Order: sequence, then C-alpha cells, then structure tokens
Amino acid sequence: MSENLGPIHYMMYDKIKFQDEITAYLLDNDTSEVDKIANAVSKNPLEELIDQDNVHGWLDSKIDVVEKRLNYALKHSNNPKEKMFEFGKKIGQNKNFDDFNQIFTDLNMYLLDGMPCDNGLSAQVDEIGDLYLITNTNLHTKYENEDINPADSLDNVCEGGHDHDHHENFEVSERNQINLENKSKNEKSTYHDFRYEFLKGYFSNSPYDVEMVNGVNFRIFNR
Repeated sequence: MSENLGPIHYMMYDKIKFQDEITAYLLDNDTSEVDKIANAVSKNPLEELIDQDNVHGWLDSKIDVVEKRLNYALKHSNNPKEKMFEFGKKIGQNKNFDDFNQIFTDLNMYLLDGMPCDNGLSAQVDEIGDLYLITNTNLHTKYENEDINPADSLDNVCEGGHDHDHHENFEVSERNQINLENKSKNEKSTYHDFRYEFLKGYFSNSPYDVEMVNGVNFRIFNR
C-alpha cells in the first residue's frame, strides 16, 4: 500500500467502481452510448492510477464520472426500477444480517454519497431499534440538473481533519436521538427513488423491510 494511500481511499475506489457496475447492469452491459459521455473508471489497482499528490481531488473527479454515467443509465434503461430491485437482490444474497453494525458496514460499500468528508450519508439506530440511513446532503441532484465536468473536482481538497484509516460516517452512530433535519419536508429525489428499489431488493431475503422517509432517508426495521 502506498504511503500516501489509506484504507479509506481503497474503500472509496471500490464504491466508485461498484457504481459503474450498476450502470452496466441497467444498460444490459451495453455501455457504448454512455462511454461517449464519460469513459468508465479503470478497474486497475488504485496505486497504478491515482495522482498521489492529489488523492482527494482524483477520487472526487471519479465520483463525478460514475455519477454522470449512472444518471444516463437511469434515464435510458428499460425498466430501471425493476432492474435496481433485481440488482439489489443479487447483491444482498448470502449477506450477514445478524446486527446493524455488520449490515451497515457491508451496505455502505455499495452506497456512494460523495467523499466521506462531504457527510452525505450517515447511519443511526433509534430508540426502538430501527436503523436509519440519513441523507444529510443530497449530493446526486446536481448530476440530474447540471452538466458536471469531472475535471473541475480535481482542485477539491478534504477539510475534515481525519486520518485515512477510518471515518465516523462508515459506522453506525452511537448518538441516542435521531435528528432528521429534512423530516419536516418531503424532498423529491429521483436518485433516491431508485436507491429505494435497490434497498428493497437487498433486504428482500432478510428479516428486514425498508421504508422511505420523506424522500431521501430510509428506515430499516424487522418485518
């Protein structure tokens, strides 16, 4: 492992590559048209690809790439909601659903919400024992509404002050009270509508069910 790279960077690279797997699945593995918009992210080892003097900016720019590609796929796929459910069901096979910490550790490797320091997604268990996936900031709508240039993100830097071995957003919070800042409003998010289908598929053979809360959050609870 490079001295400039930590576990968080490899985890982010896996999440980025997985989002391109969703794109390919939605397009029945024919990515010829979306490749004209943005080439797929390479699957070569990260240390062979990344600009190690600009780790954060490089990863952020690749998030832009796969977000643009997924946005195209969601708009041009045949039956995208059905496919997202099927894909989630496929990914959720033979998973360990024993406890919410394990569930989120695994599930978080598939959910891409910007870089960890963007604080796009967090997880928390409420007082009755339900798991919430909380969208703190919807980082996906800009790809639906703007023509994002990945090169612009190369100048982004991380201001989180954390190390590269661990980030608190990669584990279930131990705070006692759920605080959904957007609970009073019902945010419309096409991206989260599709994420809902993925999550329903993911948990379809588990002891849990999923409910969308106000458009961008999800409650996972015992059936």
